[in-house]
Amino acid sequence: MICYLCKCDKVETEFIIRKDGLRYKMCKVCNEDVQKKKLENKGKRLYHTETARTCYKCMRFLPTNNFTRRATGTYFSACKECNKYEFQHTRRARLLEAGGTFTQKEFNDLLQQYDACPMFNRKWSDISLPKGKKVPWTADHIIPVNPLPGQKQGTNDISNIQPLCFSCNSKKGNRV
Repeated sequence: MICYLCKCDKVETEFIIRKDGLRYKMCKVCNEDVQKKKLENKGKRLYHTETARTCYKCMRFLPTNNFTRRATGTYFSACKECNKYEFQHTRRARLLEAGGTFTQKEFNDLLQQYDACPMFNRKWSDISLPKGKKVPWTADHIIPVNPLPGQKQGTNDISNIQPLCFSCNSKKGNRV
């Protein structure tokens, strides 16, 4: 396996086992270094400039093009690599834990019931597409799968799904 931080090819036992039985893509040595940096930086703000930022997950100081930029102009706090290797599996595990599934056909059938985004009633055809996207809608969990404290957890079943435009889904976040 290759560590996404040090880019070294290492044996599988050099990587920590995740909850789902697979292994993290960051080796144990890099993980220890990151944890030390986090302890040293505890209580301090991360260093950012106009052209570079510090990833809160891996603690690397990287050019801003390594971070996803929101429509509001701000950046996600984790770099693209950390989002790819460290957060996707957490989301997948949360969806599995929540129970329920839906097919693309079920979502397409649901989508046929809406000619506009249900949150602000903007016609799908009037919504400009985000860069790299082919359709203006996303599948939104009505009751969030990752709820705020005190909220109940929703399922990943089609009965808990609604189509929302990217903008509305981002604004809604993990709120009901």
